[in-house]
Amino acid sequence: MTKSPWLLKLAPEQTITSVLEGVTRSADIDLSLHQSLDYAISLTRADMGTLQRLDPQEDCLHIVASRGFSTDALEFFATVRRSTNSTCAIALTRRMRVFVGDISNSYLFVGTKELEMLHAVGIAAAQSTPLISSTGWLCGVITTHFRTPQVESVIDKKSLDRFALELADSLALRQSPTGIEDRAAKRGTDSRQQPERQ
Repeated sequence: MTKSPWLLKLAPEQTITSVLEGVTRSADIDLSLHQSLDYAISLTRADMGTLQRLDPQEDCLHIVASRGFSTDALEFFATVRRSTNSTCAIALTRRMRVFVGDISNSYLFVGTKELEMLHAVGIAAAQSTPLISSTGWLCGVITTHFRTPQVESVIDKKSLDRFALELADSLALRQSPTGIEDRAAKRGTDSRQQPERQ
């Protein structure tokens, strides 16, 4: 995979800091979300990906950033519901990461229109990680895709989970600037009020 030129300019820690600050404060949220997706693709050594936000009223996922998908594929997966045959739908429902190392042999995809579309895009494997904030708010799913079958051990799960958490917190902070800060302050107050152990 060819990394985004934007990613190549920054060291890993600079990259994640820049990404998250952009998600929280940037006036161009579209750019920040695509940079977030670029980082996840690089982190998982994938070839393409999508970032979806949860629509709580409709209880479905909408793509807000993508890399490597054709127009037909974006239209096909524009709205993903819990009943859709996809890793992101399962990640949404289970609130946990879903990894499929070979979509051609997965019960989730065999015989489905989703498999036909993924093959048309050139996808052979995928992982979907839910974006859940430190307060438990599920705001979306980030999925990275591979052109060849994969084994789950190739993914740095710890780093991916940390990024997913921090991205969700950044989105929460953007949506409600005082929410996370207030909860963080309360946690600090509560901890200070705990009696010291003898």
